[in-house]
Amino acid sequence: MTENPFAPRQYGQLVKVTERVYLFRNIVNSSIIIGDNGVAVIDTQVNQMMARRLYNALRTVTDKPILYAINTHYHWDHTNGNTIFHRAGATVVAREMTKDFMVNRSPRQEAFLRSRGFTLGDPPFLPQQTFTHETELDLGNQPLHLVHLGKAETDDATAVRIPAEDCIVSGDTVMTGSFPIFGQPVMNEGLMANHDWMNTIKELRTYTPKSVLPGHGPLARDAEIDLLLRIESYFLTEVRKRVEQGMSLAELLAEMEANFPDWIQSIAEVWGTPRYAILRVYRGLIDDPEPGWQHLKPSAIPVADTQKLHQKTHALEKFEAYRETAEEVAEGNDFGLAIAILKTATEKFSNLPDAWTVYADLLTQASRSVSSVLEKGDFFAEAKKALNMALELDPDYAPAHLLRGYTHILSAYRNGDETKTGLASIYQALVNGLHGTQLAQAYFSIGLAHRTNGDETLAREAFAKAIAADARFMPAQLANMA
Repeated sequence: MTENPFAPRQYGQLVKVTERVYLFRNIVNSSIIIGDNGVAVIDTQVNQMMARRLYNALRTVTDKPILYAINTHYHWDHTNGNTIFHRAGATVVAREMTKDFMVNRSPRQEAFLRSRGFTLGDPPFLPQQTFTHETELDLGNQPLHLVHLGKAETDDATAVRIPAEDCIVSGDTVMTGSFPIFGQPVMNEGLMANHDWMNTIKELRTYTPKSVLPGHGPLARDAEIDLLLRIESYFLTEVRKRVEQGMSLAELLAEMEANFPDWIQSIAEVWGTPRYAILRVYRGLIDDPEPGWQHLKPSAIPVADTQKLHQKTHALEKFEAYRETAEEVAEGNDFGLAIAILKTATEKFSNLPDAWTVYADLLTQASRSVSSVLEKGDFFAEAKKALNMALELDPDYAPAHLLRGYTHILSAYRNGDETKTGLASIYQALVNGLHGTQLAQAYFSIGLAHRTNGDETLAREAFAKAIAADARFMPAQLANMA
C-alpha cells in the first residue's frame, strides 16, 4: 500500500546506541551524550523547530543539565539550532575555524540555500568556546575528545570521540543510507580531486570504534564506511581519467552517466547525486577562478525538443490555450515540454500575472520528478522568480500569494520547519479572494501547517473546510483520511 503523503509525520527518531549515547535521526542527525554531571548535544539540527523537537526527545531519556552544544562543522543544517540549546544553558563549542566560517562563509552559503527554497531564519548562534585542533570536555565520568582528523566534506571537520562508549560522532565526514553530498556547490571544499577526505576517514578508523554516528543516515559500521570509500574512489578515478583524456564537461557527464555501474545507480538520492559527485571532482581538476561548482551544473529542469515545442505552440493564440496544452503534455509526464510551453506563454503574455503563476505552479509540480533536495532547488529557484514577477505586476494577485504559501508550507511539512511565513501568504490570498479549487488549496495548506505544528484538531477542521470548498481536491481528501 502506498504511504499517504500528507499523513501526520514523526520528525526525528531517537536511536539508542549505548546506555549513555543516542542518535537523533532526521534529515540531518544529532547525537546526545550523557555523563554523570550533564549532557552534550552534538549538532543542533536543521532549524529551530527541529532543535526544539530534539530537546524534547532528549528530555525523554535524561533530566540532567545540558552542558555543551557541539558543532562538528559550520554548515547551517548542523548549527541552526544553536540558539535553542544556548537558551537551555549549554555552552556552544566548535573549532575556531568553524566559528570563522559561520561568519565569513555564511553570506554565500545562505544565498545559495535560499535559492534552493530553504527558509533559514536568523543566523545561527556563534560558538562561545573554541579550540584550534583538539580539546577535551568532561560530562562527568564521560570524557569527550574533540579533534580535527583532516579535511572532509568541509575544511573544518571535527570528530568527537567518546572513548568510554567506543563511539565516534563523525559529522559529515561519514554519511550513510543515501548518496553522499560531496561538498556544498558554492564552496571549494569537499571531494577535491585528491584523497584528503579518504585519508580523514582512514584516520578515523584507526580508533577502531564499535559505532560511528554519522552526519546523515543510520549508524555506520565497517560495511557502510567501506561503501563510502568505494564511492569516493570510483569518482576520483573515473573523472580524472576522462579529464586526462581531454573530454569536455558535457562529454564527460554524458559518457559517465550513461555507464554508471548498477551499484552506483542503486543508491538512494536525498542530498547528493552522482552528477554532483562528478561536478565536484571535475571542479577540483580544472583551473577555474569561480568559487564552487554550481556555475558548471546543468539545470535539473528538463529541456524540450525545439521542434516539438513549435508543433505544440505555433497555432496557439490565447493564454488559456497554452495552459490547457501544457496540462495535457504534463499528464503524459513530459515536463520538459510542458514547462517550455508555459515559459513561451510568459514571454508572449509577459504582463499577465496568471501566466507567471501557472508557470511557477508547473515548476513546483515538476520538482517531484527528481529525488535530490538540492536538485529540486533548480525548479524552486525558477518558480520563485516567476512568482515575484506575478506579484510585481499585481501585488494583490491572490493565486500567486496562494502558491507562495502552499509551497512554503509543503516544505515546512517535509522538514519540520516553521509555518508562519507560509500561513501569512495563505491568509493574504484569502483576503484578496479565492474560490473553488483554490479555496480548497488554501484551507488544505492551513491544515497541513497545523499538522506540522502537531495540532491535529485544527488540522482536521481545515481539511474539512477544504473538502467543503472542493470535494475533488485530492490532497485534502488524503490528508483527512490519514
